[in-house]
Amino acid sequence: MADMNGHMGCGAPGSADVDVAGGVGVGGWFVVLVGHNGERAVGRRLGERGYEVYVALQREVRVWRDGRRREVDRVVIPSVVFVRCGEGERRDVLRTSGVRGFLMNRAGRGGSSVAVVPDVQLDRLRFMLGATDRRVDFVGEGLRAGMCVRVVRGSLCGLCGEVVGDGRSADGSVRLLVRVDALGCACVEISEVDLEPFSA
Repeated sequence: MADMNGHMGCGAPGSADVDVAGGVGVGGWFVVLVGHNGERAVGRRLGERGYEVYVALQREVRVWRDGRRREVDRVVIPSVVFVRCGEGERRDVLRTSGVRGFLMNRAGRGGSSVAVVPDVQLDRLRFMLGATDRRVDFVGEGLRAGMCVRVVRGSLCGLCGEVVGDGRSADGSVRLLVRVDALGCACVEISEVDLEPFSA
């Protein structure tokens, strides 16, 4: 059972995580996409349903303007919850409140498939977040300045544009540029998990 901070039983070296054993399938972790600021709540719900889950959190000290200091758990990978489940259980995961879908791997042969993160990679991430006293930021691979991308979910689904700049905002969004010849460009911030590379 989780506490109010979204913590459950810890099964990884030195991590502050959302992680509970559920006795479900093994072999890797699916990447579940959730709404903004929904990582802890969805992790808690999936844990209560018996799934092993992990939300990448890092403990840090926040200082308020009046000088008060408080330890908080910062979400390192926005809008993402890792879940270990069998292929046949993915439909049940999708029925969980707050779940928007699974991250797809569009770079593999034979078209799109559901992305799976190997155990060793998640173990390394957990160790890093639990062992370092320095801030860890997550930088997505693949999307670079100037790259053509397509929006794959949300109200802008189907829109094609170009990634602007190299930096990402604190909430994991990137700037998407749409050119209008002879006039200029329209620009909007959008979550990187809602984009896929696109060949114009």
